[in-house]
Amino acid sequence: MALTIRAMKNNLGTSENPYYALASWSGIVESDDFLNRMAQARTTLSKTDILAVFQLAREELVRLLAEGNYVKTPLGAALPVASGSFRTRDDSFLPKKRGSGHTLRIDFRLDPGLEAAALAKIRYVRDRKPERRAPLLTLASSVKTGSSGQVEAGGLIRIVGARLKFDPAQPEQGLYFRGPTRTETRAPVYAYVRPSSLVALVPPDLPEGSYELIVRSVTGGGDLVEGVADGTIQIVAAA
Repeated sequence: MALTIRAMKNNLGTSENPYYALASWSGIVESDDFLNRMAQARTTLSKTDILAVFQLAREELVRLLAEGNYVKTPLGAALPVASGSFRTRDDSFLPKKRGSGHTLRIDFRLDPGLEAAALAKIRYVRDRKPERRAPLLTLASSVKTGSSGQVEAGGLIRIVGARLKFDPAQPEQGLYFRGPTRTETRAPVYAYVRPSSLVALVPPDLPEGSYELIVRSVTGGGDLVEGVADGTIQIVAAA
């Protein structure tokens, strides 16, 4: 098993790159399974012995943290952390009072050596599947000729797929043509837009060349998502 790395759309506009990396776990190892793994063939300690050690460590860690200590363990360091602000130097610290803005929490910082060892051995795979909510473009063709290889500028193009529905009145949604210079041009007119297909006007002034086709829509949660067709389509001048 390995960690899965996905590219997710960045809609915040805080980065020059339009996608950010998201790691998805290959699974969740519960505490009981972790103890079983430790007890299997690598130690003379039984699961009960290991559990007793962990329980003792847990109790002692709670006691030391409750006394305000910074506690270093073989796995890492645990420390109490306070946050919030005061209007005067004499204001009370009230982490248990709702609305005070004060918090008290415990941070755990993994031992640097343990972290380095894990990162040196970690395996990951790159998932290049599109986002499940994004439009899926499976076929693009000319309404006039039926050709899936080229479409005339100023002609009608048909896109077939799934999740293609969008609001043509919203300028951030629609069908876009992205050229070799990465410049995008939005289709100006839509004959119809349905979840499984749409027909749109190819911009009449679109220069001849090879273009990527992109459909952008908004999910039920308000997130802007996009789907990109595999391959490109050739735009030619009107006959």
